[in-house]
Amino acid sequence: MKIIKFFIKFIVTILVIGFILFYFVRKNTLNNLEERKNNVTSLWEKFDKKLNDRDKLILSVSTTNSDSLKYFIDKSKLGRQNKVKLLEFEFNEYKLNKFLLNKCPDMGKETESIYQELNEITTEYNSSVKDYNVYYTIFPNFIFAKRKGYKREKLLTIEYGKENQDPIEKSKELPEWAKNLDTTFLSK
Repeated sequence: MKIIKFFIKFIVTILVIGFILFYFVRKNTLNNLEERKNNVTSLWEKFDKKLNDRDKLILSVSTTNSDSLKYFIDKSKLGRQNKVKLLEFEFNEYKLNKFLLNKCPDMGKETESIYQELNEITTEYNSSVKDYNVYYTIFPNFIFAKRKGYKREKLLTIEYGKENQDPIEKSKELPEWAKNLDTTFLSK
């Protein structure tokens, strides 16, 4: 009888310690995810602010006060508000960037510094997103994250002031690592 009581106490003690440990691991993981998510969000806000500065500069410096330019800027602003559709936002930025490079080449000197800052912010944002996504995908972090509604973030691929590839076409391409992959075993 003493052995059974000892065994039950031992199991209850292990369960209590397990639950306490689980609680602290979960709490720590969610705090770290929240911190990384806040970092990504603050960099997105910084990026958005710099894009607003760019838009104001372009409209003030532009010699062609065309409807197309205003249209592309408005589409870009709308895309920034809805960060969920990042591919659509990148496509709008791609179109605006292409329009500026082709139709307004005289703005190169005025916009060069702001493009450089945008590219630096994009690099910093992508670095923060990679950090968040790596932390998100580690076991058991992704279980806690999914239960709390966290989702993976997407990287920005646009470079400002340079000719870019269409982001929609780029998203359809195979990644570099998959191009030389032997998939003949799949057809058997």
